[in-house]
Amino acid sequence: MLNKEPIVPTGRWTREQLVLTFALYCQTPFGRMHQHNPDIVALANAIGRTPSAVAMKMSNFASLDPAEQASGIRGLSGAAELDRAIFAEFSTRQDHLVEACEQASQQFDGAAAVLDQSPTAIELDDPIPFAGPTEVQRTVMVRRAQRAFRRAVMASYDTRCAICEISLGELLIASHIIPWTADEDRRADPTNGLSLCALHDRAFDRGLITADESHRVLVSRRAIMDEAPPLHRVGLIDIAGHPLRLPARFHPDPVALAYHRSNVFAA
Repeated sequence: MLNKEPIVPTGRWTREQLVLTFALYCQTPFGRMHQHNPDIVALANAIGRTPSAVAMKMSNFASLDPAEQASGIRGLSGAAELDRAIFAEFSTRQDHLVEACEQASQQFDGAAAVLDQSPTAIELDDPIPFAGPTEVQRTVMVRRAQRAFRRAVMASYDTRCAICEISLGELLIASHIIPWTADEDRRADPTNGLSLCALHDRAFDRGLITADESHRVLVSRRAIMDEAPPLHRVGLIDIAGHPLRLPARFHPDPVALAYHRSNVFAA
C-alpha cells in the first residue's frame, strides 16, 4: 500500500477537499457553520485544514447560493473559481456528489465517517432499487444518494415540516416534488424536495395538496368534507392558503412545483 503524503493546512485547496467540504455544507444548517461545530472540526482534522478554514469555505459556498442570498443570509464573498465550479457541478445532484465523495474520501481517513453521522440523518426513506446485472452495487449507491438528499433537505428546512412545522425527525420525510419514478435526474436534487411530516407527505404524494406559484398550499376538493374529524380538518382542510415555510437554501424549484400541480395534484 502506498504511503500517503502528509497533509498540511496550507496552500491551495484541492478538488477533493472542496468536494468533502461542500458535502458537509449541504447537510449543515447555516446557523451551525462555525469553527466550533464538532462535524466541522472532525472534517477539518480529516482533510488537513483548520476548522476556521472549513467554516469559511462553507460560507463561500453560501455566498453562491441564490436561495440563501434571497433569504437575507450572506456568506463570504471570496469564493474562488474552483468553489464556483464545485457548486455548479453538485448543488442539484446529490447522487453525483455521493460518488465524488466516495473517491475523495479514499485520500482522507475519517472523512467519510463525518459525513455519515449527520445530525439530520434519521434515515426513514427507502428508495426503489435499480434492476439489472449490477443491481446490488447500484442499489447501495442510490440509497447513499437518497440519504444525502434527505440530509440536504432536512438541513435546509431546519428539520421541520414545511407546512405544519413539526420538528420530530422521526415523523419527517424528504418528499420528492416530481415523483421518484417520474424523473431519474431529479431524484437526488434537493430543489426537488420538501421537508414534510408523514401526513402531509402522504397527502402531497397522492395529490391531495400542492403549492401555488406563491408557495401557498392548495387543497384538493377530494380532501374537503363537511363533517371531517378534527385531525382531518386541522391537518388538511384548514391549511388551504397556508404559506410554505421556505428553506434557507435549495428553495423548491418552480418548474418542479408546476409539474406537481399539473401531473399529481387532483384539483
